[in-house]
Amino acid sequence: MNDVSETKLYRLEADWLDAALGALERDGVEVLAPVKDEDGSVNLAPVTASSEVATDYLNALIPLKSVFMPRTEVLIEYERAGVGDVEVLPGAAPAGQRVVLGCRPCDARALVMLDSVFNWDYEDVPYRARRDSTTVVSWACMDPGPHCFCTSVGGSPHSAEGSDAVVYLAGSGPALLQVVTAKGAAFVESLGDRAQPAADGTALPEPPELETKFDTGEIKTWLDENFESELWEEVSLRCLGCGACSFLCPTCHCFDIVDESTWKHGERRRNWDSCAFCQFTQHASGHNPRPNQTTRCRQRVMHKFKYFPDRFEQVACVGCGRCAQNCGVGQNLVSILSRIQSEEKP
Repeated sequence: MNDVSETKLYRLEADWLDAALGALERDGVEVLAPVKDEDGSVNLAPVTASSEVATDYLNALIPLKSVFMPRTEVLIEYERAGVGDVEVLPGAAPAGQRVVLGCRPCDARALVMLDSVFNWDYEDVPYRARRDSTTVVSWACMDPGPHCFCTSVGGSPHSAEGSDAVVYLAGSGPALLQVVTAKGAAFVESLGDRAQPAADGTALPEPPELETKFDTGEIKTWLDENFESELWEEVSLRCLGCGACSFLCPTCHCFDIVDESTWKHGERRRNWDSCAFCQFTQHASGHNPRPNQTTRCRQRVMHKFKYFPDRFEQVACVGCGRCAQNCGVGQNLVSILSRIQSEEKP
């Protein structure tokens, strides 16, 4: 993921996508791109033809994090041959090179937060292997939705953070590509003559403007002093504790590790989990340090906008808007943080 020394822009011919898919398939590289499901939702899935790729979409339903942190994965396996005879095997290694072609910049930017966590005090081997073997080519967001708030958390519809290259699509015609890292430069090489250096003086398109929903600095100031605020109970009264916001959030990374076994075979699995669930912090003794929804709602906000900034100097939110779109009771980070900011102002 080495950064290139300077921004390089390329003009892509109208058939660049077909050229990319053909070249990558010949090289044995798996391509994941946005695909529209029968119900109209869009998710990243393996593709081999440009006709399968959705270009007119706001965002994928399941965030990009699922490519690097699967919803469930085997960490180790064991086989029992006899009494006292157990063979332990590592989980399956990532299979070959992959290119993610068409995620949104907010999802790519979330990888910066996940990298901080999974390479913090210990390098997470499966996560690191997937990151090293995957090239991320995002598509700049030209028409954000009503729930988008990336600019409120330091991002942009055209952010290049976390991406190896960014493509600026203009309908089905030619496009502009910005190389961000060495991986992005290698992707451009796979396009052959379908990618040509942009003319001198070519500028990137201006990103669309978004209304600022809240100020993260003011939010942090309030959180530092209001751990016991009555606001948390008010917020929790509407929360169902369903975990949808956590599972659909591109930066949430809570997981559980469980052993699943039969008499002779077993697997140790890592599964997505959520701090919204009552058993997430339950001890074997039965004690639960977060015994009610009030403490769990507080934890989600505190983690993203206080604890994570304290540790990594960045908020753990990219403003994708999924929490606002998918909350069953219409409550989300924007509504909660807007309320907090109103509390902070005199």
